[in-house]
Amino acid sequence: MARARSQNCWLLETCLAVSAFVCMWIGSVRCNFVQFTDTSGTSEPISLTFGIWYYRFFSLVTSVDGTFILQSCHGYPDETVIDDSWKAARSFSVLALIFAVIILVASIIQSCVQDPSKYSSGWIAPAYLLTAIFQGLTLLLLNSNACLNNSLVQDLEEGDLQDITFPDTCSLGQGANLVIAATSLWFAAGVASYAAHKAEKEEFAEEVDMGLREPLAA
Repeated sequence: MARARSQNCWLLETCLAVSAFVCMWIGSVRCNFVQFTDTSGTSEPISLTFGIWYYRFFSLVTSVDGTFILQSCHGYPDETVIDDSWKAARSFSVLALIFAVIILVASIIQSCVQDPSKYSSGWIAPAYLLTAIFQGLTLLLLNSNACLNNSLVQDLEEGDLQDITFPDTCSLGQGANLVIAATSLWFAAGVASYAAHKAEKEEFAEEVDMGLREPLAA
């Protein structure tokens, strides 16, 4: 008997989970979670970007053709003060990644070894929701030294970029927006997983009533 409802929910769950994982990875690992855009009114505004683990490093290179600004992602200097909110954001980022990997690996293994007519397990929906919570809590970075009175921004204002003024508080960067998207996608994947599991149980009961399956042993 075809199981259209549970299969469709499972396919939706899989698409949402994969999309969430991609958004999570790009948003959490890169160095553009938050940004400071100069307010000096320059024709080409400069944005300083900072991530949970790395920041975008600027260096001035002078050649016969002029002076250029090079950008690259670097780990934070040892003297950078990582406050409690920042540490919490890092911890929740790691927890979200661990849960995501466990869910995806378990789902692959499960699809290979269990009854081909089954698409879901009851524990996966709560795991998705926990991952969404951990993912959302990485936004604690917005309440940390990375976003409020960033010392690296202040050092640049007093040094190589002293003619440029940056705001005291950051704005959302591409990374933060991707993390917000990932949080929503993990939550949606949890809802889809719950719907798939519920539909699967209903379809199993229908098959038992029709004599196509034997009821589960108590």
